[in-house]
Amino acid sequence: MAQPVVRAYAESLGAPGRRWLDSLPRAVQQQCREWGLRLGEALPGGSRSYVCRVTTADGGRAVLKLALPEPILNTQIATLVAARGQGYVQVLAHDPGRGALLMEALGPPIEESLDDVPAVLPVLVGTLMQAWRGTAELARSLPEPSEHKAAGLLALVRDSVRQEEDPALHAVADQAVRYARERLAAHDPARQVLVHGDPHVGNLLPVEASRPGAETGHVFVDPEGFLCEPEYDLGVALRGWNGRLLASADPHSEVRAWCGAVARATGTEAEAVWQWAYLERVSTGLFLKRHGLTRVGAPFLEVARRLLPV
Repeated sequence: MAQPVVRAYAESLGAPGRRWLDSLPRAVQQQCREWGLRLGEALPGGSRSYVCRVTTADGGRAVLKLALPEPILNTQIATLVAARGQGYVQVLAHDPGRGALLMEALGPPIEESLDDVPAVLPVLVGTLMQAWRGTAELARSLPEPSEHKAAGLLALVRDSVRQEEDPALHAVADQAVRYARERLAAHDPARQVLVHGDPHVGNLLPVEASRPGAETGHVFVDPEGFLCEPEYDLGVALRGWNGRLLASADPHSEVRAWCGAVARATGTEAEAVWQWAYLERVSTGLFLKRHGLTRVGAPFLEVARRLLPV
């Protein structure tokens, strides 16, 4: 029932993930009964949940999501509920105990394969800024995180390459570690926002009709919702387009130009965006490799290798 990527991730979690997979068909049917939904087609995308189209009791279109039982789920629901549709998908109903979310129906995500990246970036950046504003009240109420995001990524990178023998992979990891240390040293609680945490274009979807809070015509789904400097979100947003960058004669200049463009649009620091983008590209590739998705993670690591200073 689950998509292959979701199944692979769930199985990598061991017994809890396998139990979730086994119970998924029954859980979907039960949630549809309780919320008066008619089940529709499954939707692709994501790695930690089952997502499908549904029809509500009054004939409306909506999307049902059942997520793996992970701590991030409660944070995600809190972020979406607090945003009230500002830069984020609107929540129609939720049941954290079951990992269930009923959300407004959205269109397909912007394709990463689009050649005109400069046309995509303003939509992405504008929606991110809306999301930061929409969750500002929640951000002010949250305590300072016990660990900065850079510290966690630094540990992930170092642990993931400990047993690797490939010199090229170690060079990429060493650069990522250097950037992580710089971002950790630059940590500034006064500048933090409630970041989405994973704002790649696959999580940026068009609304079906114009509405307040979606002035760019798009909203984000699947937030991780934690405090960090805004450059982090911008860096995550630029870690993709691997196919384009692998075909580029000068990927370094392309990514530098993207970092400059989003920094100017948001009043942030281009070098910080670059460092976060590189660190996220490497950590994402290593994370996927570690969870058995080597083929999916390989392009991230190869682009990172090509972005190394010569």
